[in-house]
Amino acid sequence: MKIIKRITALFLAAAMLVSTTACSSDKSWCAKSDRMTVPIGSYIYNLFSAYENAASQVSDTSKSVLDQKVEKKDATTWIREKALNSTKSLFVIDQKMKDMKLSLSAADKSAIKSNTDSFWDQYQSTLEGYGIAKSSYELAATEYEQKYQKVFNATYGKGGTKAVSDSELQNFFEKHYTDFSYILCKLYKTDSSGNYSSSFSAAEKKKAEAAFNGYASKIKAGTMTLQQAADAYKSTDPTVSVQNKTINLDNYTQTEDLKKLLDGMKAGETKAAGLSGGYLYILVTKGDITKKTAEEMKTDSGRSSLLTDYKGQEFSDEISKEADSIKGVTLNEKAINSYNPSMFVSESESE
Repeated sequence: MKIIKRITALFLAAAMLVSTTACSSDKSWCAKSDRMTVPIGSYIYNLFSAYENAASQVSDTSKSVLDQKVEKKDATTWIREKALNSTKSLFVIDQKMKDMKLSLSAADKSAIKSNTDSFWDQYQSTLEGYGIAKSSYELAATEYEQKYQKVFNATYGKGGTKAVSDSELQNFFEKHYTDFSYILCKLYKTDSSGNYSSSFSAAEKKKAEAAFNGYASKIKAGTMTLQQAADAYKSTDPTVSVQNKTINLDNYTQTEDLKKLLDGMKAGETKAAGLSGGYLYILVTKGDITKKTAEEMKTDSGRSSLLTDYKGQEFSDEISKEADSIKGVTLNEKAINSYNPSMFVSESESE
């Protein structure tokens, strides 16, 4: 009897071994839980997105992305980790949808389909060339984004588990945003297509700066408006127009000189100054940001945009952290490891 039991146990163990081996040789999926199976195409898309992200961060655009570092890690390692984290995040958001009793409405599903179709029309050949099916892209991108936003809103939106009050959002807006209006003077010449052709001479530069400085003095004295200044300068540059901005300058590192200028100004003050290493001269009036608060928050879209700016990074970090430590997800490592970021390197980049 014992012998029969041992033979039976050995038979069952062998059967389980065959089953595990068959599963591990299946490269159609990359990860699964008791609720969802993610196809390998979704992982490839995340790998591709991570590669593109890395390409935007490397310091030397003349060198191959994979020969450089991203956030102090070699690019290949960073890309792989980013892609895996993004794939695991699909399960995190899916579980949160369940826990928070959220579901995709008919409008949500329609938006997902529309966004998928629009993107696929442009990039089908590229993505299919990497082995990414339309359904895999949809799961990893448009559907995920729709679910992500629903969970975000259910967390920080009105009535959410970590709801942000209007007063808290108002404080964030008035502390970090700047309202200003300006006109720009190009201190260089352009061709018929509007592209740079040559720098101003010292005399031309001095004349342009003097004009803007004069406008600034008149605006301060109350004898001219910014629009009148723009109209006056149109005889020199017909493209000049008044631009109005209400933005979080903390997110615009490329305008560090403008940020420094505005930080040193009071509401209602007007200044003229050089920007961008001497290629531009600006005439700018700083507005009263508190007068923009009601306008910014009166619509759902405006409040949502502001809320994303305020809590977006915090939420993203939380999802990423949960993805790294997620339980109950089985990874198909053989399938995952069979794809390398080098598959996205172009011939010109590899030369």
